[in-house]
Amino acid sequence: MTSDTTYFQSRRTRKLISSFLIAAVFILSLLLVVQAEDESVFPEAVSSVFTFEEWVNQAEDWMKDNFRWFTRLIAGQIETVLYLVEDFLIDSPWFLILMLMVLPALHFGGLPLALLTLFSGLFWGGVGMWEPSMQTLALMGLAVILSIIVGVLLGVLSSQSDRFEASLKPVLDTMQTMPAFVYLLPAVFFFGIGGPPAILATMIYALPPVIRLTNLGIRQIPGQTMEASKAFGATRMQTLFKVQIPISLPSIMLGINQTIMMALGLVILATFIGAGGLGTEVWNSMYKLNVGWSLEAGMCIVFMAIVLDRLSMAMGKPKEPPLPANTAPFRLFPQTWDQYDWARQAERAIGLVWDTISKFCGWIVALAAKAAMRGLSPFFNDQVCDRVRDFLLYRRFLAGSVLFIAGIVLFDKLGPGIGGFPESINFSFREPVDDAVAWLTVNPSFIAFTKGLRAVVYLGFLDPLNTYLVHLPWYFIMFVLVFASWKLIGGKFAATCLVLLLFMGACGLWTEAMLTLSSVFVSVLICMVMGMPIGILAAHSPRIDMLLKPVLDAMQTMPSFVYLIPVLMFFGGNIVSAVIATVVYAMPPVIRLTTLGLTQISSTYTEVATSFGSTSLQKLFKVKLPIAMPSIMLGLNQAVMMALAMQVVTPLIGGVGLGRDVFAALNQANTGYGLAAGTGIVLLAVVLDRLSQAWTHKQKKLLGL
Repeated sequence: MTSDTTYFQSRRTRKLISSFLIAAVFILSLLLVVQAEDESVFPEAVSSVFTFEEWVNQAEDWMKDNFRWFTRLIAGQIETVLYLVEDFLIDSPWFLILMLMVLPALHFGGLPLALLTLFSGLFWGGVGMWEPSMQTLALMGLAVILSIIVGVLLGVLSSQSDRFEASLKPVLDTMQTMPAFVYLLPAVFFFGIGGPPAILATMIYALPPVIRLTNLGIRQIPGQTMEASKAFGATRMQTLFKVQIPISLPSIMLGINQTIMMALGLVILATFIGAGGLGTEVWNSMYKLNVGWSLEAGMCIVFMAIVLDRLSMAMGKPKEPPLPANTAPFRLFPQTWDQYDWARQAERAIGLVWDTISKFCGWIVALAAKAAMRGLSPFFNDQVCDRVRDFLLYRRFLAGSVLFIAGIVLFDKLGPGIGGFPESINFSFREPVDDAVAWLTVNPSFIAFTKGLRAVVYLGFLDPLNTYLVHLPWYFIMFVLVFASWKLIGGKFAATCLVLLLFMGACGLWTEAMLTLSSVFVSVLICMVMGMPIGILAAHSPRIDMLLKPVLDAMQTMPSFVYLIPVLMFFGGNIVSAVIATVVYAMPPVIRLTTLGLTQISSTYTEVATSFGSTSLQKLFKVKLPIAMPSIMLGLNQAVMMALAMQVVTPLIGGVGLGRDVFAALNQANTGYGLAAGTGIVLLAVVLDRLSQAWTHKQKKLLGL
């Protein structure tokens, strides 16, 4: 018997034993549930000793008595700066603010990004939300700037000290997984109501990416580069500021990009503590069940996120190599489209306009340089005047932009004025959306569909699983999860898993944790059942993939609150509505990573399968899907994380579990209770994340990837 045969036989035996054990555990669990008369309750003796909620509240009271004067002082300074920025954005002419966004976009991202920024600004004003957009821009802009300052500083310190990095890691893990609602409770107590607590809560939530990626970028610099710097006699500070930070700038900019995205995710939550802006528009529309209003406000946030995302990525992008001498540059369309005649014709027309404007701007800058020379010559020598002229001519775009902005300001102050956003170009799609939703809510076929879907989800999945998990003894669930952790990861994480589960039980959150687990499981199951076929179709059809991309981008950047309104109108306020809203929010990563996994498979595998006479379905199910399984499992992992993040929002439409406890704690101003429930969500996220990652790693190993 060969070694390969022995290996496959032993592997088959292990599979049979594993299948038998899983079946035995499942049957035993069913017997335990059938025999259970009441819900499984964690021993009260432990809960009475481990009073986590009281400890947190006592610590908060002590900090309020001793440090609130300091936090209120910080809040006052932040509030002053916020009001200055907000007043500038709101009171300035709308065209001036628009050009202050468009011109940097044109410089860093070219004509496509400038047009996108222009369209976004016109959309904000067009739907009548210019002022809320400026409030959000001021709030998020200040939060992001402070996050960048603090984050880059901490990231640099982490890169210079292994001990500091090790101590910071668990803090960053907690900051990234803790529900954002939990941050609002202490923020209100220490910093009051309004913009300052919203900014500081946003900073806590959005800091980790810039810290992590700054640290990573500096640590990934090759050792040869560092040795060369030392060989030239550079000090530690010179090496840091002249070598390490410039080289790691792309990584730092990626961290800034992620921080911007996470900050915008808190736009609506900031409304709960008195911050204004687009979040207030979404919240008011939800309160009035106005889908069209919420969609307009949500799209404003989406466009803001896309513009800031593209701009930050363009600022960190390395300079592209020059094109060949005989190739005309494309300014609007991708350069790869030069194979199409219509694209070349359009770019030729754009080039003529571009060159004309460039020559005119160059002429204006040259006149400004001459005027500057004449104005400075009586006060400075010729050398200084020449430097000023050379700077203006060399930095032509910057000089032209400053002159253009100055012209807008002078026109507004000395001329007829520009004023607020003109009502003549306002538009709205609120009424058509509301009419469509109203028609659906009374359509008999759609009502029958929603009732049927609600019955299937509740009676077929949620209710049986809730009953199963809530009545299953707590020690049995704990044993299964700890054993799975030991088999998949190791003894150290199994011990960690045991401690985490004991914490949830000791805090009196066991039943709520099981309800949360049930809701997440059903939501992710539906995501996989619906998302995988869509991902498979997109992988086999470039046209479907191209159509899906903007839809998925909008779904991932749209605030989660926007999904609650149509779901509430169509399905009512209940736990099924919470599951459906979670499915809509968590499905994009499943679709994307299924498509990615299938498209990255080498053609060699499919050619071999074809040579053996396999059909298309056989190739899909026996070759492609098994090879793409690690990528699909990563999509599952991301869906689980997004479903857990959604648990804090869904109580607004009937969701249950730990998220409802966090929301109740915010209403009761009970930080200890909210922190306990939020920590429970974090612990579930840690356990599920590590188990799914370990299983994915095991699949990769078996596939030899």
